[in-house]
Amino acid sequence: MLKIYDSRSRQKVEFEPFDTEGRQVGMYYCGPTVYDSVHLGHARAAIVPDMIRRYLEYRGFTVRWVANFTDVDDKIIQRALDEKRDWRELTAYYMEEYARLTAALGNRPPDARPRATDTVPEMIDLVERLLDAGNGYVAADGDVYFDVASFDGYGGLSGRRAEDQEAGRSGRLDAKRQSVKKNPGDFVLWKVATNDPEAWRSAADSLPGWPSPWGYGRPGWHLECSAISKRYLGMPFDIHGGGKDLLFPHHENEAAQNDCGYCAELAGTASVKYWVHNAFVDLDGEKMSKSLGNVKWLREMIWPEGGYDPLAIRMVMLQSHYRSPLSVVPEQLDAAAARVDKIYAVAAMLGDGLERLVPDDEGEPSETVLEAMASARAAFEKGMDDDFNTAVGLAAVDELVTYCNRELQGAAPADRRAARATLRSLVQTLGLRTEQVGGAGASDAEDGLLELLADLRGQARAAKDFATADRIRDGLSALGYELRDAQGGGTEIVRK
Repeated sequence: MLKIYDSRSRQKVEFEPFDTEGRQVGMYYCGPTVYDSVHLGHARAAIVPDMIRRYLEYRGFTVRWVANFTDVDDKIIQRALDEKRDWRELTAYYMEEYARLTAALGNRPPDARPRATDTVPEMIDLVERLLDAGNGYVAADGDVYFDVASFDGYGGLSGRRAEDQEAGRSGRLDAKRQSVKKNPGDFVLWKVATNDPEAWRSAADSLPGWPSPWGYGRPGWHLECSAISKRYLGMPFDIHGGGKDLLFPHHENEAAQNDCGYCAELAGTASVKYWVHNAFVDLDGEKMSKSLGNVKWLREMIWPEGGYDPLAIRMVMLQSHYRSPLSVVPEQLDAAAARVDKIYAVAAMLGDGLERLVPDDEGEPSETVLEAMASARAAFEKGMDDDFNTAVGLAAVDELVTYCNRELQGAAPADRRAARATLRSLVQTLGLRTEQVGGAGASDAEDGLLELLADLRGQARAAKDFATADRIRDGLSALGYELRDAQGGGTEIVRK
């Protein structure tokens, strides 16, 4: 049974989605605020939800993963003003970079990746709901606030008191705003810029703003994730995640908005079943900081600008449990790169010459190999079923690699094919690959594309979308490739 650590209950619990019959899972993970480049610390928050989705799919669930881009925020506005750039141009640049770099890290894109500014009407609707329910108020300065005293459940997620509240980005409260709030912990829902839209539109660099019943302005930071998750997943949904720093106040405020604005009629059912938070990443014990000059930008670390295979970065992130703090040193990156290279080498050995053979003439894998493959899967699943413990999952992959390297050099084709299919299945579930793509001396990207298509076909079959699965199979067949479901598990691609 798969267990997941729920931040609200502060314990591991058995994972059971709302849709127990159809095994459909809805997952939302908070994305980046796009005003700067992607650094090493962002990598973990990007990789964790991709890993969770992959393992849930491996376990036969169908996952809809939604992640946002925060593209309206105080920091974005200030950066645009400093650089004399339109805020929309600024955010578009960093959204594209984020998508490109996280794809290089092995991530498949979320099923939906909306911007905050895509859902302003939904955010306005939520504010109106909260006002109508008595959970919000319009302050003397025209801004709209959530009244934390109106919700008895406030603090239940984080265990923090309302008076400890510190408003986050796009909701920072200066002394003037503090003076108009009912309670110190109240947080802003809508920030009114001016009641004169023309004056706001003519402001420097076309500052972002939208008309609303309370005046021309923009939403508070916490509002967007509630509106986006409701629009793309509905309420309630199964998993909500993000970095540990978001637990309070962002997720606490978001949960309050959801429960009061969307789920009040659900008789005590919370809007989110499981809250998941990943721990931080630092460099050799020091938090990454521009002032310290130790920020590691991903674009400078990985191919083509840097020297590391992007999957070495992913390997480093997976070597520790996602809830454990991770301190990265250069030696770890070097060791992770070597670990990835070993997977490449063993997979190549297992596949050597198989493309020249007709699978039906190979015979059946030996019982010894099938038992070894079953044992590798069992060890992998035991670790991953324990709150997605990738450190244990990777240890099982290492054991499999060692076994193949020791026992299957020159083995019968059927044994090597079964072993390669199992290795590929486990490695892909972690978002790694068995073939190198990109960088000096790498193999052609064709292998990576074939692997991706096989992965997509597996997802389609898990979702019982057999029409799509058959279309992928037939398309590959027309190009001269055959997909085989190997006895050892997983799917093998062979040339006809």
